[in-house]
Amino acid sequence: MINYDISLQDMQLFMMTAQSGNFSAVARQADMTPSAVSRKMSQLEEKLGTRLFHRHTRAISLTEEGTAFAASCRDILARFDTIAADIENGAGTPQGTVKISAPVAFGRQHIAPYLGELLARYPRLRIELQQTDSYIDPAQEGIDLLIRIGVLKDSTLRVKHFARQHYVVAASPAYIKAHGAPHTPEQLAEHNCLVFKGSLGLQRWFIGQQALIPWEVQGSLYSNNADTLVAGAISGAGLVMFPTWLMNDALKSGQLVPVLSDYQASASLEPQTIAALYLDNHNLAPKVRVVIDFLAETFGSPCYWDQP
Repeated sequence: MINYDISLQDMQLFMMTAQSGNFSAVARQADMTPSAVSRKMSQLEEKLGTRLFHRHTRAISLTEEGTAFAASCRDILARFDTIAADIENGAGTPQGTVKISAPVAFGRQHIAPYLGELLARYPRLRIELQQTDSYIDPAQEGIDLLIRIGVLKDSTLRVKHFARQHYVVAASPAYIKAHGAPHTPEQLAEHNCLVFKGSLGLQRWFIGQQALIPWEVQGSLYSNNADTLVAGAISGAGLVMFPTWLMNDALKSGQLVPVLSDYQASASLEPQTIAALYLDNHNLAPKVRVVIDFLAETFGSPCYWDQP
């Protein structure tokens, strides 16, 4: 006889396991041991009377029955979220956990410093801030709010635009005193440029007045960490090109000075946006709405890092 005593927590743990294909990864997320996760999944299989997973040496994968069960769990959990949101709407007070995913540097500089004020304003909220520069599927990962920066692609997600991303080329006063400042993009060839080198290769420098033009730049320091390059520029190592939000403190303190101010600069030919993305649910939960509104209020218009 099949035991249908299956909790929402069982389903959530099962979905996490199905998505990651790894007990250890789920254990880290759920604050459990891998053996405890494995035992929970075995108990779930016993309750359902069928195998849900193929267990391999290095990974696990869903059986045909497991795939069907995952589809059902997804529907049930979505319905539960809708019911919970309706209850919150009726209660009138934003409450519950809001899971936010944000880029590492942006989250550290422009979200984390204001979380105390947010939580003081809404004491029944709980925030779970995940900082990553990797792609996140909010439906799969259970994320309520994505903060994303760059060229936004068409998607089924709803978008709240905070600002256009603005780039600036900058150097320290010491570097400018020693080497001078470039007055045209052509003169970049004469300067030491500190270049971001990530998983997609070298970051392009597009600079122009009427239209953006790609320029070849090179120098003595490359890194996949923007903070490292900004620190190098502050120490006098060379020129950097990054968004104003990333260099806000250094620019306003005078540690870095903008150059080529008569030109536009960017890392792409397409406009880049700083935005909040969220699932296109019929009713946006109050807990998510107040976080979006709080961030919009905090950032300002124009955003504080682009204000004089």
